[in-house]
Amino acid sequence: MLSEIAQQLYGSDADVGVMDRLKADHAADPFVEDLVARVVCDVAFNGRVPTRRPPGTRWDRGLTWWAAHLAGVGVAEFDRRSSGPSTSQEVLFGPEPEPPSERPEVQPTRRKPLVSVERRAMVQALRDLLSAGDGRTVPADAVRALLDSLGADEN
Repeated sequence: MLSEIAQQLYGSDADVGVMDRLKADHAADPFVEDLVARVVCDVAFNGRVPTRRPPGTRWDRGLTWWAAHLAGVGVAEFDRRSSGPSTSQEVLFGPEPEPPSERPEVQPTRRKPLVSVERRAMVQALRDLLSAGDGRTVPADAVRALLDSLGADEN
């Protein structure tokens, strides 16, 4: 999973310092957070955001946390959804609606949609732009070319 994240973010395989770099980038950049969440969703959950743990499965705390995070709920709520027997009716039609509670539960904020195709294309264009530089600077001609290509897409 780490190799896939490193490849998509940095355009290279995971090396010794990738975790430190990823931690810093994840804390500072929502795009990195979205990309990591998308890769976890793709690899761990076959591209589907789980709404509950499938009956009969056991997940460690980390996998449960990721599932809850991707579903936009807390771990306790995710565990509550996952407990109890599953019936064939529930499999076909989903769980029965919950009766209204007396005290409204605070809902976590919903995640924004994961990385779009346009955003992936922009990331690739920025990678190409950075590869034209020397690590610290980028040639002005490369920046102009990227701006021209972005302007051409709008017209």
